Amino acid sequence: MKSSVYRPCCFISLVLGTQPVHAEEVHECIVVPHASIATEMPASLDEFEQHLWTANTGQRVRKGTDTLLLLRLFSESPGVMDSQEFIKITGILTGYTPSSEGMPEVLDARLTSGSAGFAYKGDYWLTNSADVELHQPHERDGRMEVKVTAVGWNSYRKEGRSFYLQFTCQLNEIPVEKLSAWQGGDGNLWRSFGPLDNRVDQPTSNYFCNDWLC
Repeated sequence: MKSSVYRPCCFISLVLGTQPVHAEEVHECIVVPHASIATEMPASLDEFEQHLWTANTGQRVRKGTDTLLLLRLFSESPGVMDSQEFIKITGILTGYTPSSEGMPEVLDARLTSGSAGFAYKGDYWLTNSADVELHQPHERDGRMEVKVTAVGWNSYRKEGRSFYLQFTCQLNEIPVEKLSAWQGGDGNLWRSFGPLDNRVDQPTSNYFCNDWLC
């Protein structure tokens, strides 16, 4: 019987303007009203597109009755081949209004993470039970402190990975129809794994490892 391997993954604190970083990093915190998480794969996808859709499991959004929180994190080391890494988290946001005094809660959060250029191979981590906490340390500027704890499973590598994330961001409200493919909307499935300025058009090599996640 094969043994399962779990490796810890520490994601550096993302607080813009407080410390220099070696990699280019993007993080977005998006509130989507009148939405739901898409769970059914479209029947029209070919085999290659099905692999991409599965790598984005739990992160596609459609119109519905819930309010969703989308956390999108992307890192790339300039000049380093295949260094584009993504973490995407989507959950149901309860108790949220723009002027609410209480802290909203995040329920049923799902996480997917991996190398943007190798998602099509199945080399990514998934979990449907990420724990997300929101705090507002500075009420005047409206920023939220986000903490995420999760353990994802990589079926390609047959190993698990622990995720510990902590960063601050401004919650931005975007309707379903305005979401990009990276954020969770419809569009080219390749664009689901990075912002448009950093998107991956095709795999470039078979190498997977960098200082950020290995």
